[in-house]
Amino acid sequence: MGGTDLPPLPLTAEGRHLTLGIGDSVTLGDLETDPDPILARMRAEEPVCFVPSLDMWLVTKWDDLMQMEEHPEVFTANTEPSFLARALGPNMLTKDRPEASRTRDAMLPAFQAGGVAGRFASEHLVQMADRLIDGFVEDGEGDLMASYAGPLSAGSLAAVLGLDSHGWEQVWQWCEGLCADIANFENDPELTALGDRARETLGQAIDRRIDEITKGDGGASAIAHFIAAETEGGPLDRSEIVNNVRLMISGGINEPRDGIGLVVGTVLGDRNLLEELVAEPSLWRKCVEEVFRLHSPVGTITRQATCDTTLRGKAIPAGSLIAGVIRSANLDEERWSDPEKFDLHRSEGGHAAFATGEHRCLGEWLGRQVVRVGSQRLVDRLANLRLHSDRPIKLQGFEFRGPAELPCRWGRP
Repeated sequence: MGGTDLPPLPLTAEGRHLTLGIGDSVTLGDLETDPDPILARMRAEEPVCFVPSLDMWLVTKWDDLMQMEEHPEVFTANTEPSFLARALGPNMLTKDRPEASRTRDAMLPAFQAGGVAGRFASEHLVQMADRLIDGFVEDGEGDLMASYAGPLSAGSLAAVLGLDSHGWEQVWQWCEGLCADIANFENDPELTALGDRARETLGQAIDRRIDEITKGDGGASAIAHFIAAETEGGPLDRSEIVNNVRLMISGGINEPRDGIGLVVGTVLGDRNLLEELVAEPSLWRKCVEEVFRLHSPVGTITRQATCDTTLRGKAIPAGSLIAGVIRSANLDEERWSDPEKFDLHRSEGGHAAFATGEHRCLGEWLGRQVVRVGSQRLVDRLANLRLHSDRPIKLQGFEFRGPAELPCRWGRP
């Protein structure tokens, strides 16, 4: 085809040719289907890239992500509009320090090894996993995302929060509704309505639980800890507790659920890796970390420019929304050697799959336990566990990415 057959470059009003960026042709559908090739090209050619279909800048390199987190005076978490605030109400991820730190510091102890989460992990997590496995072990095959990863993740968080009386199915439905709206970058009204329903019904359930605890029916739950917590500004108010528990439901189930699917899929896809983990079970922790780095189940952190600024030479106007792409930063070739390769013995520093700084995931300790114990129990309990040869694993999603299904087979007892 000759040069005259090519379409002309678009012109500005002044008649100058426009230079199209990588982001001009990118849609949310492209990112949902397979973000990695797009993000790899952005890292190489346009690390700070405006995507008109999202009306948002994507920042794809590790150092730039750290720059955003370290300078909230320029890149604020208190964005307008805010996908998180719309879906959940104002919460610790929609604020900068010191406001974000106050809430985080009050709520974090419940999710550490010495708190409610630690007691659950040591006393109940293995038993919960085994009960779920007992329910399908005789089947010999099945989708382990639906029958195991989802129920274990939702049930674990519900138990720690003190919402387990609603059952894991209801908690998972709340999570799905909230996450649909959080990832609704193109403002689909149906997804917004789905998120609204989940926000309201979950808020009512949390309100009722707060009332029960206040009347003396508390038990050892994270919500009871939040009510009793003291900060320099006094106790947390009800809206702070409700909105941040919504945040925990939206992020604290998807990531371990997808993490179990990603870890098990990775291990079963590599016989040498499986044999190494069976021979040395202590390596499961490193396996979980490397899978989180490689796949980053939660995709972005969103900020807003408080003033005209520049990043990697790109002029970013005040008010612009900016998504730091965690998934891309964790694959940055300037930070990691051979970053798209799974390396069980990698020793190049921590990843950002649970975000960074003041906005680091509150439940990361619990999430790691659920993924490690959940994955290991499947391998230990299900004889000859293997991937279903006729149904390959397919990943889906951008803001929340994981296997749509985990079809496996195993030997019946």
